[in-house]
Amino acid sequence: MAGQTAIGLAVETAGPGVRLVRVSGWLDRPGVEALARMLDAQTRCGRIPGHLVVDLSGVNAFDGPATELLGAVVARSRADGVRLHLAGCGGRAELLPLRARQVLQRCSAFPSAEVAVRTLTAARPGAAGEGGTVPGPRRAGDDRTEDRTDDRTDDRPVSSAT
Repeated sequence: MAGQTAIGLAVETAGPGVRLVRVSGWLDRPGVEALARMLDAQTRCGRIPGHLVVDLSGVNAFDGPATELLGAVVARSRADGVRLHLAGCGGRAELLPLRARQVLQRCSAFPSAEVAVRTLTAARPGAAGEGGTVPGPRRAGDDRTEDRTDDRTDDRPVSSAT
């Protein structure tokens, strides 16, 4: 469309296993294709994040067919082992054509990129509160334990509970 601004893509690592792509401007077919090429390049380089959040809050206009193509990109990313999430669509989804809205409804969506990143990084195994960072109990024979003896000559283990 004449007069529309070109798409802008800014990629950043937002947290462990989460990459954030901020999209701005007019979301048209070439913009979605650029997003797909970026994903393909990351995959070929072996730099596949577990989650990819596409922040659409900076998009000022959506092209219906491009939104449908975005649904195909989401499906292909799943096949590549990347969980793609949309963020920042908010109340603007109602302004899209029905087929485009249906595509967005099939996608994982968050109200904002910040909520998405916070939720996805907290859900990682080993994240705080998940129990993965707390070591298990010590057992006899573990390299973390040792029998301690005092200066007595009978070599009996000394109890740690005093």
